[in-house]
Amino acid sequence: MAKSIVLTYILWLIGGFFGLHHFYLRRDRQAFVWWATCGGIFGLGWFRDLWRIPDYVGYANGYGDKFQVVENRRRNNLKPIFNVVRFGGEMALGMYFGFMAMCAIPEEVYQEGSAAQKALCYGIVTMATTIGVYVVSNIGEETTELGDILTYASVPAIFMFTKAPENAPTWIAVGAAIGCMYKNKYKPRSQPKSGLCRRLTMLTLSGMLIFAVWGSFLYHNASVTTKDGETIKLRDSIDNFFTSPAWLQFKKNLWELYDYGQTHGWDKVWQQFVESLDPTGEANALQVLGVDKNASQEEITKRYRKLAREWHPDRHKENKEEAQEKFMEIQKAYETLSTIKKKRERKSSQKRSNADDFDHRF
Repeated sequence: MAKSIVLTYILWLIGGFFGLHHFYLRRDRQAFVWWATCGGIFGLGWFRDLWRIPDYVGYANGYGDKFQVVENRRRNNLKPIFNVVRFGGEMALGMYFGFMAMCAIPEEVYQEGSAAQKALCYGIVTMATTIGVYVVSNIGEETTELGDILTYASVPAIFMFTKAPENAPTWIAVGAAIGCMYKNKYKPRSQPKSGLCRRLTMLTLSGMLIFAVWGSFLYHNASVTTKDGETIKLRDSIDNFFTSPAWLQFKKNLWELYDYGQTHGWDKVWQQFVESLDPTGEANALQVLGVDKNASQEEITKRYRKLAREWHPDRHKENKEEAQEKFMEIQKAYETLSTIKKKRERKSSQKRSNADDFDHRF
């Protein structure tokens, strides 16, 4: 089915940062890059699509000057024309993936790990950088074999990891992008098309992989600062959290809630959960006024007047702002409880009236 240029622009406008228009045109790799880099390197790719979309639609539908140029070169077995933007995109995504993989590995492994551990880490960073370059090199009508890219990336990888490991992803990406420049070719025109389910699955798995790498980076390298100014690694604070009294009590409450649900039914659990959220504000109002749930309107009024006199701003010259806030909180609590009491009295009165009418009829 022919792709619509109007619909493509609409998708570009409403979901272009996430590559929605590229997904519509079956340019799934480009859609992934746009999603993973916030609109194609922080919006640059998304903005460039503003005048590139007609060519993309032309490629998808098989028409246009750009399409004819590609077809002629493909029929004559010519190499793709060198594209500075594609070359830069290969380097950018390669470096991004490489540094992201490097950050996801604990610093101690690079500094204190064994030779085998370091070699494994360097291999992971090299592969991540190469995959970033590979993804961009296979966008659209062009393709490059992963093995060829890896061959060109291995030489700077070996050199940089022995001299300056912190800069390795940059030079690996350069070598891999140069490999794409020499080894890229056009894709065959007739390729089997993947179904929607398969495409969504691949994009979802790719997204989960990105999230996993970022999660590993935060877990191993991020830190939190306490009120005393002490810096603690996030992974240590997480381990301590799962042995803290707060977490143990929370876990105990969950098990008690599960047992209660098994015994009394989950509808009762849901009802208790809703009540614990205090949607009407009654629980908070009762706490503010310091009265019982079964207190009468007279008791509530009496308590309100006492607290209002106690916290009236005119009686607190030094901390007048604090008294003002407390006074307003007391007023709000009184109004909340009074409104709830009136509603319940009306409902009770209506029920009694309906019951009397029923008795008169029968």
